[in-house]
Amino acid sequence: MNLTKLILSFLICLCPAFANAGQVSAENRRLYKTLDSLIERQPTIIKEKEARIHVITDGMRVMNLNEEQQYQTCKKLYDEYLAFQFDSAFSYINRCMELQQRIGNADLNAESRIAMAHILAVTGIFRKAQQMLDGIDASQLTTERRVEYYNQLGEMNLYRSEMAELTPFFQEYIDSAQYYRQLIFQIAPKDSYDYIFNHATYTCEQGDIDSAISQLEQFLPTLRQGDRRYSIVTSTLAYFYLKKQNTDMQEHYLLLSAISDVQGAILENNSLRELSAILLARSEYAKAYSYLQQSSEDAKNYGSRLRSLQVARMSPLITRAYDMERTAAEHRTRLLLGIISVIALLLVGTIVYILSLVKKRRLANEKISRMNMELTTQNEQMQQLNSQMKESNRIKDEYIGRFLELSSSLIYRSEERTKLLNRLARDRKLEELYAELKSPKAINEGIRLFHQNFDTAFLNIYPDFIEEVNRLMADDNQFETSSESARLTTELRVLALIRLGISDNQAIADILRSSITTIYTYRSRLKSRAIAKDSFEDDIKKIATY
Repeated sequence: MNLTKLILSFLICLCPAFANAGQVSAENRRLYKTLDSLIERQPTIIKEKEARIHVITDGMRVMNLNEEQQYQTCKKLYDEYLAFQFDSAFSYINRCMELQQRIGNADLNAESRIAMAHILAVTGIFRKAQQMLDGIDASQLTTERRVEYYNQLGEMNLYRSEMAELTPFFQEYIDSAQYYRQLIFQIAPKDSYDYIFNHATYTCEQGDIDSAISQLEQFLPTLRQGDRRYSIVTSTLAYFYLKKQNTDMQEHYLLLSAISDVQGAILENNSLRELSAILLARSEYAKAYSYLQQSSEDAKNYGSRLRSLQVARMSPLITRAYDMERTAAEHRTRLLLGIISVIALLLVGTIVYILSLVKKRRLANEKISRMNMELTTQNEQMQQLNSQMKESNRIKDEYIGRFLELSSSLIYRSEERTKLLNRLARDRKLEELYAELKSPKAINEGIRLFHQNFDTAFLNIYPDFIEEVNRLMADDNQFETSSESARLTTELRVLALIRLGISDNQAIADILRSSITTIYTYRSRLKSRAIAKDSFEDDIKKIATY
């Protein structure tokens, strides 16, 4: 009787290894095979995408295009890069904004601002995206452009809700998205994608999930797999079925969305990461890790900080799952050792099983170690990126303000000097006019104002700069520090420009209005006074803003 119980316990332990196969429908198993095959072909798909883009860029270089044609070509390239590569998409839409300013077309201004807001929101730069949209007067837009404008406002709130998931602000962003969806389906044509998609998502959030599903499933056949809209609609249907707690259909539409993403070289995607969560819940750890790794690689290649953060949130879950699998393996090993002591006839089979478990555990440990190393690297990269963004924002804000103040002051002084010269010319006071033109006073005053603004701005950004420089200097070569004056010496200004990334002697000489020989002399003298002469300028570049 006791032997029978032990054998049953042994079989129960083995059951989870085979139970998962029956949880996936035949259609979804087929879609998994298709998805895995496409992922293997992804490098080829991406090369084909790049080849199509090169055809457009090559044509742009050889053809003599006017400004409007340049705008349309840059906009086309932005559309190609939109879900493929953030940096290039940003570059081309930025070029569009420059072109539309010269063209002076209000509709193109709105179009480029909406597109810029989208690419900024995708990567999580919400404040700048909002500024882009705030610069648009919605009352002056055409119906088509107003739909795009409201679409972008709603979309930005959805991205914000993804960042605020599991926080008290999540519902606030969903409510804002709902508001803009209402505005869209009040003005969009009823047979258009914008009307149907926004009406369906609004209906779902209002609680009528079945109606929302029906609308999108009827509309889906009009879309082409591999197109970004197809990916969005299928991903949204997966979300609808999740709300109905129909995990089979949720998985089905996530698979369709992921297949479409890979087919269309859409690297700004979400479905692979969602699939990895489903596989993780089903204890398919290897496949979950593979899809999460692919999702992380796509986010890295695209350049989306938002998607990278979402992938990073999933990584600890996968690690814990591996820990759970290892614990379960250890439990099965102990149980199996107990059975060996009773069932001598199963000794050989038991040894083989133990060896297989040990191998699995070793592989699991190796995977956990690799994942921990990758997670640590990602965290360090994120911390470094956040630090750079903070410093960049401080420098930008400080120097923009100082630049505007200095420009205004110089314009005012120039106007006053022009009035004086005109008055002397009008009164035929030629000697005084000549003396005023010959006088270097105005130039010297401009240089003084420039130095004053530069010193103040720089010391606001790097308040401990002089103290940090003194740490790098020998004891008998310290710079004087005074809290009463926000001024730098010429030597310190040279170091300040080096800290801002300006290392060329000619560029420093031009900014400080000195000769290149003087700048070379200053730099050589400063190095000779430093403690670590060889790394002195590199140490200056590492001085932090806070």
